[in-house]
Amino acid sequence: MTADSTQSEQAGFRSKVYSILALAFSSPQKDATNLYAAILGAQKVIRSNATSSKPNVNSSGLSDVDLKKEYLRLFVGPGHVKCPPYESIYRQDRPPLQKGLVMGPSTADVRRRYAEADLVLAKTFHDLPDHVAVEMEFMHFLCAEELRALEEGNLQESARRRKMQQEFLREHLEPWVDRFAECVLRSARSPFHKSAADLLKIFVKSESEHFQGCISH
Repeated sequence: MTADSTQSEQAGFRSKVYSILALAFSSPQKDATNLYAAILGAQKVIRSNATSSKPNVNSSGLSDVDLKKEYLRLFVGPGHVKCPPYESIYRQDRPPLQKGLVMGPSTADVRRRYAEADLVLAKTFHDLPDHVAVEMEFMHFLCAEELRALEEGNLQESARRRKMQQEFLREHLEPWVDRFAECVLRSARSPFHKSAADLLKIFVKSESEHFQGCISH
Protein backbone atom coordinates (compact mmCIF):
# COMPACT_ATOMS: atom_id res chain seq x y z
CA MET A 1 0.00 0.00 0.00
CA THR A 2 1.44 3.38 -0.98
CA ALA A 3 1.65 6.44 1.27
CA ASP A 4 -1.05 8.14 -0.80
CA SER A 5 -3.43 5.18 -0.50
CA THR A 6 -2.78 4.99 3.26
CA GLN A 7 -3.57 8.67 3.65
CA SER A 8 -6.73 8.27 1.58
CA GLU A 9 -7.83 5.32 3.70
CA GLN A 10 -7.17 7.30 6.89
CA ALA A 11 -9.05 10.35 5.60
CA GLY A 12 -12.01 8.17 4.64
CA PHE A 13 -12.16 6.48 8.03
CA ARG A 14 -11.72 9.73 9.93
CA SER A 15 -14.44 11.40 7.86
CA LYS A 16 -16.79 8.49 8.65
CA VAL A 17 -16.16 8.67 12.40
CA TYR A 18 -16.73 12.42 12.52
CA SER A 19 -19.99 11.86 10.63
CA ILE A 20 -21.05 9.19 13.14
CA LEU A 21 -20.34 11.58 16.01
CA ALA A 22 -22.22 14.42 14.34
CA LEU A 23 -25.30 12.20 14.09
CA ALA A 24 -24.87 10.78 17.59
CA PHE A 25 -24.96 14.25 19.19
CA SER A 26 -27.77 15.58 17.01
CA SER A 27 -31.45 15.31 17.87
CA PRO A 28 -32.26 11.57 17.54
CA GLN A 29 -33.61 10.32 14.24
CA LYS A 30 -35.60 7.16 13.63
CA ASP A 31 -33.91 3.76 13.90
CA ALA A 32 -30.91 4.43 16.12
CA THR A 33 -29.86 0.77 16.05
CA ASN A 34 -27.68 1.15 12.95
CA LEU A 35 -26.06 4.31 14.32
CA TYR A 36 -25.38 2.57 17.63
CA ALA A 37 -23.75 -0.31 15.74
CA ALA A 38 -21.58 2.22 13.86
CA ILE A 39 -20.51 3.80 17.17
CA LEU A 40 -19.52 0.42 18.62
CA GLY A 41 -17.73 -0.56 15.41
CA ALA A 42 -15.68 2.66 15.39
CA GLN A 43 -14.76 2.13 19.04
CA LYS A 44 -13.37 -1.31 18.20
CA VAL A 45 -11.28 -0.01 15.32
CA ILE A 46 -9.81 2.86 17.33
CA ARG A 47 -8.98 0.56 20.20
CA SER A 48 -7.27 -1.76 17.68
CA ASN A 49 -9.38 -4.81 18.44
CA ALA A 50 -11.59 -4.73 15.36
CA THR A 51 -13.15 -7.95 14.20
CA SER A 52 -14.85 -8.81 10.96
CA SER A 53 -18.06 -9.64 12.78
CA LYS A 54 -20.84 -7.12 13.13
CA PRO A 55 -21.12 -5.62 16.65
CA ASN A 56 -23.71 -7.32 18.82
CA VAL A 57 -26.21 -4.52 19.46
CA ASN A 58 -28.75 -4.77 22.23
CA SER A 59 -31.60 -2.60 21.02
CA SER A 60 -33.21 -2.22 24.46
CA GLY A 61 -33.25 1.43 25.46
CA LEU A 62 -32.87 2.54 21.84
CA SER A 63 -36.50 3.40 21.20
CA ASP A 64 -37.08 6.74 19.46
CA VAL A 65 -39.05 8.05 22.44
CA ASP A 66 -36.46 7.01 25.04
CA LEU A 67 -33.54 8.49 23.10
CA LYS A 68 -35.41 11.73 22.50
CA LYS A 69 -36.14 12.08 26.22
CA GLU A 70 -32.51 11.34 27.08
CA TYR A 71 -31.25 13.81 24.47
CA LEU A 72 -33.46 16.55 25.90
CA ARG A 73 -32.46 15.73 29.48
CA LEU A 74 -28.74 15.77 28.71
CA PHE A 75 -28.40 18.55 26.15
CA VAL A 76 -31.50 20.74 25.84
CA GLY A 77 -33.85 20.93 28.80
CA PRO A 78 -36.32 22.22 29.94
CA GLY A 79 -34.92 22.74 33.38
CA HIS A 80 -31.33 22.07 34.31
CA VAL A 81 -29.28 20.87 31.33
CA LYS A 82 -26.89 18.15 32.45
CA CYS A 83 -24.24 18.57 29.74
CA PRO A 84 -24.66 21.66 27.53
CA PRO A 85 -23.18 20.70 24.12
CA TYR A 86 -21.40 24.01 23.46
CA GLU A 87 -17.65 24.56 23.36
CA SER A 88 -17.77 28.02 24.94
CA ILE A 89 -19.20 26.65 28.20
CA TYR A 90 -16.21 24.35 28.79
CA ARG A 91 -13.42 26.71 27.78
CA GLN A 92 -11.07 27.51 30.65
CA ASP A 93 -9.22 30.31 28.83
CA ARG A 94 -11.94 32.89 29.51
CA PRO A 95 -12.23 35.66 32.14
CA PRO A 96 -13.59 34.29 35.43
CA LEU A 97 -16.99 35.95 35.06
CA GLN A 98 -17.43 34.48 31.56
CA LYS A 99 -16.58 30.88 32.36
CA GLY A 100 -19.50 28.51 31.94
CA LEU A 101 -21.43 30.85 29.64
CA VAL A 102 -22.45 30.40 26.02
CA MET A 103 -21.05 32.66 23.33
CA GLY A 104 -17.52 34.00 23.51
CA PRO A 105 -14.35 34.43 21.46
CA SER A 106 -14.21 30.73 20.63
CA THR A 107 -17.76 30.85 19.26
CA ALA A 108 -16.91 33.73 16.94
CA ASP A 109 -13.72 31.98 15.83
CA VAL A 110 -15.64 28.79 15.00
CA ARG A 111 -17.97 30.76 12.75
CA ARG A 112 -14.97 32.42 11.08
CA ARG A 113 -13.34 29.06 10.37
CA TYR A 114 -16.54 27.73 8.82
CA ALA A 115 -16.58 30.75 6.50
CA GLU A 116 -12.92 30.22 5.57
CA ALA A 117 -13.82 26.69 4.51
CA ASP A 118 -16.62 28.14 2.33
CA LEU A 119 -19.35 26.84 4.61
CA VAL A 120 -22.32 28.64 6.12
CA LEU A 121 -24.84 27.35 8.64
CA ALA A 122 -28.17 26.45 7.09
CA LYS A 123 -30.91 29.03 7.54
CA THR A 124 -33.01 26.33 9.16
CA PHE A 125 -30.32 25.81 11.83
CA HIS A 126 -31.20 27.84 14.92
CA ASP A 127 -28.60 26.60 17.40
CA LEU A 128 -25.13 27.93 18.21
CA PRO A 129 -22.20 27.35 15.82
CA ASP A 130 -20.04 25.72 18.52
CA HIS A 131 -22.51 22.89 19.15
CA VAL A 132 -20.57 19.62 19.32
CA ALA A 133 -22.57 18.12 16.44
CA VAL A 134 -21.75 21.08 14.19
CA GLU A 135 -18.05 20.90 15.02
CA MET A 136 -18.06 17.18 14.26
CA GLU A 137 -19.85 17.83 10.97
CA PHE A 138 -17.24 20.46 10.09
CA MET A 139 -14.37 18.04 10.66
CA HIS A 140 -16.25 15.41 8.65
CA PHE A 141 -16.42 17.89 5.78
CA LEU A 142 -12.71 18.76 5.99
CA CYS A 143 -11.70 15.08 5.98
CA ALA A 144 -14.02 14.37 3.05
CA GLU A 145 -12.51 17.28 1.15
CA GLU A 146 -9.02 15.99 1.90
CA LEU A 147 -10.02 12.59 0.52
CA ARG A 148 -11.54 14.16 -2.60
CA ALA A 149 -8.38 16.18 -3.23
CA LEU A 150 -6.20 13.09 -2.81
CA GLU A 151 -8.32 11.14 -5.27
CA GLU A 152 -7.97 14.00 -7.76
CA GLY A 153 -4.20 14.15 -7.23
CA ASN A 154 -4.41 17.68 -5.83
CA LEU A 155 -1.79 17.44 -3.11
CA GLN A 156 -1.78 21.18 -2.42
CA GLU A 157 -5.51 21.17 -1.67
CA SER A 158 -5.30 18.01 0.44
CA ALA A 159 -2.49 19.59 2.48
CA ARG A 160 -4.59 22.75 2.95
CA ARG A 161 -7.53 20.74 4.23
CA ARG A 162 -5.30 18.77 6.60
CA LYS A 163 -3.88 22.00 7.99
CA MET A 164 -7.42 23.25 8.64
CA GLN A 165 -8.22 20.00 10.44
CA GLN A 166 -5.12 20.20 12.58
CA GLU A 167 -5.73 23.82 13.54
CA PHE A 168 -9.39 23.21 14.40
CA LEU A 169 -8.48 20.15 16.45
CA ARG A 170 -5.87 22.09 18.39
CA GLU A 171 -7.82 25.32 18.81
CA HIS A 172 -11.36 24.02 19.20
CA LEU A 173 -11.63 20.31 20.03
CA GLU A 174 -8.75 19.57 22.36
CA PRO A 175 -9.60 22.39 24.82
CA TRP A 176 -13.07 21.13 25.69
CA VAL A 177 -14.17 17.78 24.25
CA ASP A 178 -12.69 15.69 27.05
CA ARG A 179 -14.60 17.62 29.75
CA PHE A 180 -17.82 17.41 27.77
CA ALA A 181 -17.41 13.67 27.15
CA GLU A 182 -16.72 13.03 30.84
CA CYS A 183 -19.90 14.93 31.73
CA VAL A 184 -21.95 12.73 29.40
CA LEU A 185 -20.31 9.56 30.68
CA ARG A 186 -21.24 10.55 34.26
CA SER A 187 -24.75 11.76 33.47
CA ALA A 188 -26.12 9.56 30.68
CA ARG A 189 -28.49 6.74 31.44
CA SER A 190 -28.60 5.24 27.96
CA PRO A 191 -25.85 2.98 26.58
CA PHE A 192 -26.19 4.88 23.29
CA HIS A 193 -25.10 8.24 24.71
CA LYS A 194 -22.47 6.69 26.98
CA SER A 195 -20.95 4.91 23.98
CA ALA A 196 -21.11 8.09 21.88
CA ALA A 197 -19.29 10.03 24.60
CA ASP A 198 -16.66 7.31 24.91
CA LEU A 199 -16.12 7.33 21.15
CA LEU A 200 -15.80 11.12 21.14
CA LYS A 201 -13.21 11.01 23.91
CA ILE A 202 -11.01 8.28 22.47
CA PHE A 203 -11.31 9.52 18.89
CA VAL A 204 -10.20 13.07 19.63
CA LYS A 205 -7.29 11.64 21.58
CA SER A 206 -6.39 9.43 18.62
CA GLU A 207 -6.66 12.44 16.32
CA SER A 208 -4.18 14.36 18.46
CA GLU A 209 -1.79 11.41 18.35
CA HIS A 210 -2.33 11.09 14.59
CA PHE A 211 -1.22 14.65 13.90
CA GLN A 212 1.63 14.48 16.38
CA GLY A 213 2.87 11.38 14.56
CA CYS A 214 2.69 13.20 11.24
CA ILE A 215 4.80 16.03 12.65
CA SER A 216 7.38 13.71 14.19
CA HIS A 217 7.91 12.07 10.81
